[in-house]
Amino acid sequence: MQIERTNNFDLLRLFAALTVMIWHASVHLEVFDKMYYFLACFYHFPGVPIFFTISGFLISNSLERSNFKLKTYFKNRALRIYPALWLCTFITAILLLLFGIVSNYIDFIIWLITQLTFFQFFASASLKTWGVGHPNGSLWSIAVELQFYFTLPFIIFVVSKIKSISKVNVFLVFLFCLSIAFRFIVDNNYLNDISPILSKLSGNFILYYLHFFLTGILLYKNFEKLKVYIYDKALYWLAAYLIYILVFKVWLKLYESPYSINIFGIIANTLLSFCTLSFAFSFRNLSKKLLNHNDISYGLYIYHMPLINVLVTLNQKGSFLNLIELIILTIILSILSWKLVEQKIMILFK
Repeated sequence: MQIERTNNFDLLRLFAALTVMIWHASVHLEVFDKMYYFLACFYHFPGVPIFFTISGFLISNSLERSNFKLKTYFKNRALRIYPALWLCTFITAILLLLFGIVSNYIDFIIWLITQLTFFQFFASASLKTWGVGHPNGSLWSIAVELQFYFTLPFIIFVVSKIKSISKVNVFLVFLFCLSIAFRFIVDNNYLNDISPILSKLSGNFILYYLHFFLTGILLYKNFEKLKVYIYDKALYWLAAYLIYILVFKVWLKLYESPYSINIFGIIANTLLSFCTLSFAFSFRNLSKKLLNHNDISYGLYIYHMPLINVLVTLNQKGSFLNLIELIILTIILSILSWKLVEQKIMILFK
């Protein structure tokens, strides 16, 4: 299936990255209470589920568009993730050394290896003394995203063998329910009785978050039928989502956020996913006009936490000026990363 190239996915990813950055910054720079009502709006538009849903939709299309050429698929995924990630890790490592945090070089080398490969959620205990308590705490989702890249070919392979779209949906919904069940087990600490380490690691395992990606995959596989309800309908979906929040969250208090795994939280996430996809295909020239195909969302996501650590270490917190300082520095670094590394690498290996 060919997805219309004129869309707002770059803008949506930028929005998602901004919500994550501003939320983290407001907490760690100690301006959360001053921004409570503003942040309450972000609470119902969490960046990570938006990122994962978009990935499920777009990466499924990318894999099918490559005619299941796994070499091309994995090359494209690696080129999008690793160059900026390695640069971010290098910058973070330099900062750790400059601030005198590295006391155990074996721990430091192990941390470097994990950040450069597949275990970005890991941080050695000796490195958790810097800033907010983690060299770059936002990178846990990169490890999950990488697991999804490896899992998706198996999912799409099975789907390709199923001729009926209704049976495809049954299979994907089964995986969705399996993910929800796994998350329920983890969230209720049932694994903790078996192994505390296993329980801790399970929160960084793909199955824990797979339902977000599967929402995107389901939307993609049914997109031809859903187009009529998606295209240019963003304001309707936004209104429906806001009404749902007011009724089921604010008034009836039946769920906490789209992360919630009860039926009302799952419906909230589904509505958010439809809202996200509809905005991608409504006002379709908006992203091009505002960003001109420059995608700095990944940079905002991976660079903001090391910079927050620097500001916290220098005691630059408690003021809106510190928040503005963080936003400006992160945007500058993200633009440089996009222009000098990410964009050039993708063009070079295109």
